[in-house]
Amino acid sequence: MNVFEAVAFIMAVLCIASVVIVERVLGAMRGNRRATLEQAEQRAQDLLLRVGELERHNDELRQQLEWTRRLMEAQDRLLRQLEAPTTPRI
Repeated sequence: MNVFEAVAFIMAVLCIASVVIVERVLGAMRGNRRATLEQAEQRAQDLLLRVGELERHNDELRQQLEWTRRLMEAQDRLLRQLEAPTTPRI
């Protein structure tokens, strides 16, 4: 084996090794991206569930507010009736 064949063989081995190393590094990066994407999707789903819960809670609070408003209106009517002087009928 002469010098050129040895250099060519070493170059071939180094190229194959570099391709394997680059593939593993890129594969690991893709795996990290995939895991990050899955985490982001899970977080988005959690946030959507939280938004739904908050909307339901908001509806409950609005309903409570409406009932309280009606109760206060009824109380005001009753107080006005009690405050109104009663005039005897002749």
